[in-house]
Amino acid sequence: MLMPPPFTSEEAPHHSALLRAIDAGFQFLHLSESEGQEIAAIYAERWCSYGVVESFTIRGMNEAVSARIRTENYPDGDPLWQHTGSVEAVITELLALPPHGFPGAPTITRRRFSGLLLLPGTL
Repeated sequence: MLMPPPFTSEEAPHHSALLRAIDAGFQFLHLSESEGQEIAAIYAERWCSYGVVESFTIRGMNEAVSARIRTENYPDGDPLWQHTGSVEAVITELLALPPHGFPGAPTITRRRFSGLLLLPGTL
């Protein structure tokens, strides 16, 4: 059996963040190009019991976006919170948010960033 090469020091923090997302209950979907051959992005989401859907989309190691959207506004509504950056940064920031409805949690919706779409799906 062929083993994948070890992660580089640059890749390791992003891989670690993805493992934390799996442990936190995110479900993943690979989004393919129109021909269905090459993966264009990785999308992950989790439905939280406290009334929000949290998601992130990854197009590259340094091209990712995460968001929290109220369940009743999902999938087309504007997010309560979103963050763009590296895979590690968007997952870390998302997992650090207080639960919706708790002190310090975002409460006001904002317009969705236009650069990198969230591509919500149904998992």
